[in-house]
Amino acid sequence: MATIPKPEDDSPVPDYGAMWRLDGKVFIVMGAAQGIGRQTAHALSQAGAKVVCVGRRADATEAVAAEVGGIALVGDATLRADVERMAREVTDRCGQLNGLVDILGMPKVKPLAEFTDADWDWQFDVGLRHAFLATQLLAPLIGKAGGGPLVFVGSTSGTVISANRAPYAAVKAALAQFVKAAAFEYGRMNVRVNAVAPGLVSTPRVRENVSAEKLASAAALYPLGKIGTPPQIASVILFLASELSAHVNGQTLLAEGGMAGRAAIYDLSR
Repeated sequence: MATIPKPEDDSPVPDYGAMWRLDGKVFIVMGAAQGIGRQTAHALSQAGAKVVCVGRRADATEAVAAEVGGIALVGDATLRADVERMAREVTDRCGQLNGLVDILGMPKVKPLAEFTDADWDWQFDVGLRHAFLATQLLAPLIGKAGGGPLVFVGSTSGTVISANRAPYAAVKAALAQFVKAAAFEYGRMNVRVNAVAPGLVSTPRVRENVSAEKLASAAALYPLGKIGTPPQIASVILFLASELSAHVNGQTLLAEGGMAGRAAIYDLSR
């Protein structure tokens, strides 16, 4: 009988297949009504989590909550009073909070010269205020439950130049730095803070505002020849929400098909 060799490294091997599971966990998804948020709610639910869907539109939020067997909470995550109420309701109804995914944020697209003070304030509120409130008010609940992830959605606009998006670019760059700083502060609670930064994603909002021809032209600029889809981004969020990323903290993970590494100047040589 052949002798089975003993490996040099005989340290325990974890069940990697089980590490993505979220059974018994309670997650909030802010911005769950459509697109990346809806797909994220499904991803977390399929991994075993109880999902609390948060949105400002009652019908759409309740519809997604029904799809995933979760809970719908209607409110504005840029308002402190609403986030405080969310914290109370989740605690009362679920008894714990184990993680948060914050999808919120959208650009106001126009030249910087045309921005008003109100436009500027709106862009920073819709891009950053909810991240601040969610971290300050909900991270301690996650820590109290033993720790877990906060996952935000950034953008490649925070690292590369996009036309007519200067304030949005500033917001997303600030979010990446906020993630780093918050990870440092809340790590002692065993709370991990990360973000995923997509490029162009074929969400319902994008398809409503960008023609099919322009989307096809954009896809040609990507090394993979296609723009992202909400399930592809939700898959990365699931990774950051699970124990598969247990030692990932303070990071903004690019999920943009390689587009951000492309330098258009090299096309001149073709």
